[in-house]
Order: sequence, then structure tokens, then C-alpha cells
Amino acid sequence: MSVIERLAERVARQEEKVAKETEKLETYRSQLQTAMYQAFIKRQQNSPWTFDEALTQAFGQDEQKPIPSDNRNEE
Repeated sequence: MSVIERLAERVARQEEKVAKETEKLETYRSQLQTAMYQAFIKRQQNSPWTFDEALTQAFGQDEQKPIPSDNRNEE
């Protein structure tokens, strides 16, 4: 077996391993997102806050701060 063939086999095995690990990672990521969503909903149901208030409380508010205008008189 030539060096090229051995290396090609190693590459193929590693690609297979990476594909399996990527699949596992996607499964874990999905499970994490589901668990986070379920925990959020459960907390929100027991909370006096509205859904939007709970979202803001959990994740913060994505506001853009107003840029102060330059009202100086340039005379």
C-alpha cells in the first residue's frame, strides 16, 4: 500500500469521525435550545410579566441609543 493510499484512508476515517461528531453536536445544540425554550416558557407562565417583558428581562433589550445631534451655532 502506497503512502498516498494510507493517507487517503486516514483522511476518509477522520472525515467519518468529524461527520459523526458534527451530527452529535447538532443534536446537543438542538436539545439545549429546546431545554432553554422550555425553561423560559415555564418561568414566563409563573411570572407576573408579559411575554415581551420576560423576553427583555431574559435577553436584554436591543435598543439603539439616540445619537445626540450637534445643535451648536457655528457663527
